[in-house]
Amino acid sequence: MKRIKILILALALSLCALAGCGREEGFDNPGDNLGGGGTGETANGTEDVTGGVKEDFSDEDFSDLSGNTSTDGATTVDSSSEVYTISEDGTYRFSGSYGGITFGAKNLKLHLIFDGATITVAEGIALDGKTNKGAEVVITLIGENSIVSTAEGENAVHIKDGSLSFNGDGSLSVTSGGKNAVKVDKALAIVDCSLTLTAANHAISARSVSASDCEINVLSAGKDGINAECDDDTTAFTTAEGYVYLKNVVYSCKTEGDGIQADTVVFLDGGNYNIKTAGTFVPKTQMSRYGIDADDFKYIMQNGEYKRIASDETGRYGASSLYGLVQGCKGIKVGEIEYPDENDPDKEITVTEGDYSIIIEGGTFTIDSTDDAIHANSGNLSVSGGTFTISTYDDALTSDVLTKITGGNITVTKCYEGIEGGYVEIEGGSVDITASDDGINAASDDTSVVEHILIRGGNICVDAEGDGVDSNGSINMTGGTLVVFGPTSGANASLDADRGILIDGGYLFAVGPLGMVETPASNSKQNVLSYAQNQRISANTVLSLTKEDGTPLFYITVEKACQSVIVSCPELVTGESFKLYGGDTQLCAFTVSNVITSVGSQGNMGNPGGTPPGGGTRPGGGFGGMGPGRG
Repeated sequence: MKRIKILILALALSLCALAGCGREEGFDNPGDNLGGGGTGETANGTEDVTGGVKEDFSDEDFSDLSGNTSTDGATTVDSSSEVYTISEDGTYRFSGSYGGITFGAKNLKLHLIFDGATITVAEGIALDGKTNKGAEVVITLIGENSIVSTAEGENAVHIKDGSLSFNGDGSLSVTSGGKNAVKVDKALAIVDCSLTLTAANHAISARSVSASDCEINVLSAGKDGINAECDDDTTAFTTAEGYVYLKNVVYSCKTEGDGIQADTVVFLDGGNYNIKTAGTFVPKTQMSRYGIDADDFKYIMQNGEYKRIASDETGRYGASSLYGLVQGCKGIKVGEIEYPDENDPDKEITVTEGDYSIIIEGGTFTIDSTDDAIHANSGNLSVSGGTFTISTYDDALTSDVLTKITGGNITVTKCYEGIEGGYVEIEGGSVDITASDDGINAASDDTSVVEHILIRGGNICVDAEGDGVDSNGSINMTGGTLVVFGPTSGANASLDADRGILIDGGYLFAVGPLGMVETPASNSKQNVLSYAQNQRISANTVLSLTKEDGTPLFYITVEKACQSVIVSCPELVTGESFKLYGGDTQLCAFTVSNVITSVGSQGNMGNPGGTPPGGGTRPGGGFGGMGPGRG
């Protein structure tokens, strides 16, 4: 894609905007004082949605496990095609080929050394801690090792009611032709080593998964790559189980289910993540066969590719033309937890109260998903760092409560909706979204939620076929840069808010069609230009704003044809005069006398693709560049 750049008058102003210094401190209620818009409330705790959760995660266990690799005193187990039974606590070393390993007593405490070991079974579990449960097992990997089970309906590794840890500087390949590759009923920890997994079901399934400074490669999984579930007796949110905590992990997966799934928390800090999920689509005519809800059929086939459509559009299509996914196949997902009702086996209990969260503090993420890329059910999503490249058939970053971005570099090349939540707050970072529907959307099915979108900082660019920035509540901008290339049809708009729009700071540039243009509220604290004309402004036209004497303020190249232009920046000073150009043709001249300056213009655009004013030199040359990059 092209790089988009807004050039402004002075470097100091650019740095101010990038730092979000236009933020209105103490702003709590984004819906307040909007002309005719009513009031809105900020979600409880939205100023710090992760702090309490993060405190429950520590690196101490990683350091202890990393140092526990001694092979002193190990009992060497000779190669054998028979199943080897371990009945006493201790350290055991395996080198060569084995017909299986099983535990002969309950609650064993074991340190297993795999040093070039190969364990292969055609029936049963290859590493069997299921028959005698409660074991605490540490496996140290030296060299290359493998575990294979081709047994139908069996896990390759199963530690029942116990824990399992992997460490060492070696590698292990685990293959299950029948079920999960690694199944642990309690905690699973992985440090330093390398795992390669292939599974008919989940690649990894445990009560909790913690990993640090290791590699996990899921070659294929019929369900999730990493899956962490709470105990069936859990009835409230907890950070003691149901979580995935990955620190400086290299993780890659190809799954038919979710790439990473946790019941309570996903906490990712550093590393490299390459996640691909490929779900199976079936037509609505097969709904009963797969047990899929009617609402889940929200895709059509268009030009040989499945395309997500809005719920209110599905009535236009017959059952054979609507498709749904056989199972969820999100990139990264957390909550909500569902448990069987002990009093009624045919019912499930859904636990929705609590701080279910996805917390991403850093790392490099490449996500290509059939379903949502990053999804927090019944909870919050926080991104404070990292580099993201996302392509998805559905939403890119979405939560049921709060989606908050304070840092990072996020590029969404393809999605249905880009950033979504009951509340959306952006305070920093770089965000670049290309969406087939809304770019940024605040919406909730919870009637107690008064939705809002707050933009306090960051560089944001949205290219949307639906609404560019859409809130079922309010929109408030106090800092940062927001560039919106809105839809080309009049059924949507570049900016849309049911409870009004306040522009109190920052740099706003939004273009779109006529018909649904929504102008910010007149009690905004920063002046706004709203320009419109019946004739379309051609794509790739350079729009530029200058002072009356020709002093340039900024320019931008529009990516789509448009008819409306909304601009707001600190340089639009009351009492001063300005000009707006399309190429080298003056579109309008105006003097700012009110907060909202509305100018209508019709007629010939002249040469809309020409050079900006000022002798053919792009305005702002030599000063700092500001705005989101596309590339």
